[in-house]
Amino acid sequence: MKNLITVLGLFFAFTLTSFAQEEIQQKAAVSAKAELLALNKVVALDDQIATGLNSLLVYKHEMVARFPEKKEEVAKTIGSKLEITLTPEQFTKVKNNKVLYNDLLY
Repeated sequence: MKNLITVLGLFFAFTLTSFAQEEIQQKAAVSAKAELLALNKVVALDDQIATGLNSLLVYKHEMVARFPEKKEEVAKTIGSKLEITLTPEQFTKVKNNKVLYNDLLY
């Protein structure tokens, strides 16, 4: 009887953890898509760059959701990746738009 209760308890714990992970991934994907659309309004992005930036933004949201204490470290990484990915003119436009730039970083 104790084994059955233990197994059921572990099953429910695993199920709850699984649902929490899916929820974080869904929220990250929605937030990343919104940020990518805002970025695309400021600078024109081709499909390949947009796909890469979407993956980067999803990663950012997942990391911040799981490890809020690493927010600054993730922001630095995102900033450097944006600078590398975008052309200098595009990056200047994005950086001059403070609200968008802060949304992309944080």
